[in-house]
Amino acid sequence: MTDTLTRYRLIVQDLPNSLKRKAAEPTVSRDTAYYEANIGKVRTVDDLMADRRLYTYAMKAYGLEDMTYAKAFMRKVMTEGAGSRTSFANRLSDDRYVAIARAFNFATALSAAGTDPESFGKAAVPARLSARTELAETTDFSGSREARFVIESRIDATTVKSVTITLNAKTLTGTSSDLKKVTRDEIAQAINAQISATGDTGLKDKVQVGIGVNKTLFFETKAFQSLGADEVPGGTGRNADITVYAGGKNRTIAIRNVALTEADRTAVNVGFGTDLGPEASAKIVTAAYLRQTLEDDAGSEDTGVRLALYFARMAPTLSSAYQILGDRALSKVANTVVGLPPASGAPTKGALAARAKLIAAKIDFASFSDPKKVDAFVQRFAAIWDAQNDTQTAPVLALFSSRGIDAELLGQMQTTRRGR
Repeated sequence: MTDTLTRYRLIVQDLPNSLKRKAAEPTVSRDTAYYEANIGKVRTVDDLMADRRLYTYAMKAYGLEDMTYAKAFMRKVMTEGAGSRTSFANRLSDDRYVAIARAFNFATALSAAGTDPESFGKAAVPARLSARTELAETTDFSGSREARFVIESRIDATTVKSVTITLNAKTLTGTSSDLKKVTRDEIAQAINAQISATGDTGLKDKVQVGIGVNKTLFFETKAFQSLGADEVPGGTGRNADITVYAGGKNRTIAIRNVALTEADRTAVNVGFGTDLGPEASAKIVTAAYLRQTLEDDAGSEDTGVRLALYFARMAPTLSSAYQILGDRALSKVANTVVGLPPASGAPTKGALAARAKLIAAKIDFASFSDPKKVDAFVQRFAAIWDAQNDTQTAPVLALFSSRGIDAELLGQMQTTRRGR
């Protein structure tokens, strides 16, 4: 009988080929082909849920098969998205909901309009639009990482101008000296440069971008006046005078998402342009489905292998012992390595805090940014698991069920997340 450690090593030593073999299996291949061929027809969450085959595929991709029946719950997850800290997905303890909300974002596009003066002598108010999330101090735009969105503004009752903003290694070269650590100001500078490149007949000097006091990107409409190319009052065509007001109900600004420039691009969160529609996220979803299927099938033969693969996938996202405590599968791995017995009964707040402290003292979460250290940790788990278990008979399903999380523990985790 092959042990857990050996099975795990056989899969991860050439993970790309392991995934390719899984993708080539007839059932997986057919389901993925159907998803890729039909996801482009989906425009609303109801479209997705109406096609059970697409919906089931999406739910499995994020390990949420057991929640497929909960359509009202999932509709709320997908329609509120993950861009706001107060969105439904971000208030839940389970990061799987955040992941699926990002891939299937049916939230209303961001838009704002100016207002007319309230009374004579008062100025009209410009349209202003702020991102829903704080922009990190630095953002990694190296390699294939990219953010992309359209800025659209109505400048008078009948005229609408727009510009597509693309932030990636190519467009940021020359603006930032370190593409792995592009600052907030450099991002704003790059966006302003792309707006200015549209010229007087575009959005140049009609929309400004900056960083707000809450560290989010913001866009605001501006007043603009030009005498035309000849710089003489009057004229037509290129010489025509242009006057645009900053405020008033006819001035609007909107942000809408567009697909990344290439299929292999990785979306970057700058507050705008990351919650792409399902068609743009198809590659991300199919990759998630393949990894989830690989783990599921490995677990049908050996629970320990599935636990090991799952922990290896999740480890780089972990920064707190509470993230582990809110997930039974992660807890099983951590308890095995640390040597803690399973929690018995509904934990009190004090017991939960004590357990978190023990785990944090034994596990260096910062080290999980190094793939080699993640692999070493998981192999240690697999070796201990083999010594403690009959790898053919250990139960698995309850460990990966979101409904398997203790209700009181889940409540504690939700409170913890809100306090981050």
